Amino acid sequence: MTIHSKPPLSTQFEKADVEIQLPMTYLHFNPGKDKPLLLLFHGYEDTAAGVLRRTLTGAEHYSKFEILAPNGLFPLPVRIEQGWKQSFAWYFSDFARKHVLIPPTVAALAVARLLQQLGLEKREKLLIGFSQGGFFLPFLLPHVKNIKKLIAVGAGYREEDYPAHLPIPLDALHGETDQIIPLEKAKEGFQKLKIKNPQGQFYSFAGLGHSMNAESRAYLKKIILGAFP
Repeated sequence: MTIHSKPPLSTQFEKADVEIQLPMTYLHFNPGKDKPLLLLFHGYEDTAAGVLRRTLTGAEHYSKFEILAPNGLFPLPVRIEQGWKQSFAWYFSDFARKHVLIPPTVAALAVARLLQQLGLEKREKLLIGFSQGGFFLPFLLPHVKNIKKLIAVGAGYREEDYPAHLPIPLDALHGETDQIIPLEKAKEGFQKLKIKNPQGQFYSFAGLGHSMNAESRAYLKKIILGAFP
């Protein structure tokens, strides 16, 4: 007796780009004509409120700046005891395995369009990215105008993500006990950027994990205020 089996269903995904509109939420403070803009990017599975709480304390120190902190383009609901917590991501890429589901460029273009809608595209800007937000920074460079400085916090650095010549300085702040992105890995990646980023500085903080503390926030404030004296 001959048994005829059906061929297995294909598990090879095909890909098509479709044009859609996605809502983008954000926090916006201290509006004022011609103020320099602090633009903040949170980490994976985090929010705009989270990166503001982690990085900028003492609002009186930043009154000379307009502050914009968008939520990532892609929602990541997290199950908690009370139901669901809303969090976000900027992209979905596994660089180690060279698998990119949604590239960072998608969110970078969305940020550029948000700045245009808010009339902020021509402002001088300082960009701050925490964790995934720090990885995201180089992808914004082709799309966001008038960036004066980049600051990455608790992030990693891939030389190939940056242009051959980085026209603006990139500084890094990192915890010495960071278990998400180990200090030595972050320092190694940052050092590889030195030829492109000769003015950039790497600051590490004893006893700090994948977050910020009073000492690192004080350094961050010093860097921000120094960039716009």
